[in-house]
Amino acid sequence: MKLADLLEEFNVVIDTAEGLTELRSLILGLAVRGKLVPQDSNDEPASELLKKIEAEKERLYEKGEIRKPNDYPAIPEDEIPFEIPNNWVWARNGNLILFQNGYAFKSGRFQDSGIGVIRIGDLQNGQVVENSMKYISEDYASEVKNDYLIEQGDMLIAMSGATTGKLAINNSNKTYLLNQRVGKIDPIFINQDYLYRYLNTKIEENLAKSSGSAIPNLSTKQIGELEIPLPPLSEQHRIVKKIESLFAEVDELDAKLNRQGKLDEKLQLAVNAEVQKAPNADASKSVWNFITSNFDTLYHTPEAIDNLKKNILNEAVRGRLVPQNPNDEPASELLKKIEAEKERLYDEVEIRKPKDLPPVKEDEVPFEIPESWEWCRLGDSILDIYGGSTPSKSNPQYWNGEYYWASVKDLNDDQIYIDKTIDTITELAISKNKTKLVPADNVIVCTRMGLGKINLNTVEVSINQDLKALILPESVSHLFFFYVYKTLEIIGSGMTVSGIRQDELLKIPFQFPPLEEQHRIVRRIEELFAICDRFNDQLEQREKVNERLVKGLVGEVLEGN
Repeated sequence: MKLADLLEEFNVVIDTAEGLTELRSLILGLAVRGKLVPQDSNDEPASELLKKIEAEKERLYEKGEIRKPNDYPAIPEDEIPFEIPNNWVWARNGNLILFQNGYAFKSGRFQDSGIGVIRIGDLQNGQVVENSMKYISEDYASEVKNDYLIEQGDMLIAMSGATTGKLAINNSNKTYLLNQRVGKIDPIFINQDYLYRYLNTKIEENLAKSSGSAIPNLSTKQIGELEIPLPPLSEQHRIVKKIESLFAEVDELDAKLNRQGKLDEKLQLAVNAEVQKAPNADASKSVWNFITSNFDTLYHTPEAIDNLKKNILNEAVRGRLVPQNPNDEPASELLKKIEAEKERLYDEVEIRKPKDLPPVKEDEVPFEIPESWEWCRLGDSILDIYGGSTPSKSNPQYWNGEYYWASVKDLNDDQIYIDKTIDTITELAISKNKTKLVPADNVIVCTRMGLGKINLNTVEVSINQDLKALILPESVSHLFFFYVYKTLEIIGSGMTVSGIRQDELLKIPFQFPPLEEQHRIVRRIEELFAICDRFNDQLEQREKVNERLVKGLVGEVLEGN
């Protein structure tokens, strides 16, 4: 297969930014292997170019314009990364370039205007940017030799920090000075764009070679030792021209993908608007039926499906996902039963005295709900709330016992699950600490670390101090409560760890439907979520297939050129 054919295939197969990145990497991979453009027997071999570069370095050294060049050793046969054409050579980067390290400017003399100093943070997306650039005065600049001057077109490399190995070109017509830990790469008799393109493919390798545990670093020696596949100069020019031509085609694919993404987003917003404008549950159901019937046309990314799930929950908690039934017992009656149940449990000394919560004021109501529903406080819908604690880690009698003990790390995938990571504590730990067992099939929320998380525990479990157990009455569907809670805005406070006090949590306004409607809502949510999950699985499978196709096509091109 030829590269032109591959571009046609990508136009059909590719539908992700990652795929386009793969295509660009393929083009560069072909370029540096001599497979992007044909060789010309009339080109002067790269071996002769190498001799000219060496002679030029000697000339500059003898004139006193550069220091004595480092002589990097030849690349051993067993270290050659891949085969190249006969008229190419493998060379060390340091033998092809002049390299200049930056100057250690005194940070105390930086100012907001003057002559710009390029630091590692000023190399972004292949360019020199001035967003956070520091400057020095002309007097201070005059103390610095011209060696550190950066002019238009100069190539730079970051040598430490998070951007280690990243390259940039000074495309500005401004001149700057070079700060320490930034290096200037000055190719001799080499097409700079060719070298820039190749070194960009080596960034990951640069990072792997970089030293320093906390902050990665690249040394001048490491940069000089990089292996470069060197074509004849004329072929370098042809390669760069071809890369630019092919990248323009890839950019068009990228633009097409972006246009499609924007159209998808507009379409999804229009559909969401239709859902939200639906005057009643019947009209809303009609829109949802349209969505489920045209799912593969409307939703192409996992992010879009996640947003749809949020929309489903928002409609559910507004009473617009299923129709109301006038025969349902009103929510107001259920709340009376919960209040009576609390009084009974308190009289039997099974719970602490429930605190009276103020009614929800009109200005606290965020949206309208059906007549059979009630706005109440979250605390009105539960029987009891209690927290946990962490038994002393230094006491071996408390740990590795018969009872599960959960912390925030165990609240994943919307339920506490039992695997090798969950801790266990002993009966002694429970009796000696402020914790007790939460019955299975209950609700646990995070009020400090992991604030806003809610989970249904599948087993009896003890909890730590960052969690709260909400004990629900039979007149509340645990799953409905779970879904509503996920739509609440839980706002914490605190300087180090954001959290919410128990009394503030219980005061949050909570929408409460009749019990039968709670069950209908849960069934409808699960039905729609199942459709979302099915299409999400299909997207994942398609992505895997696309990845295999892309890699297969790439392999075909590499073998066929």
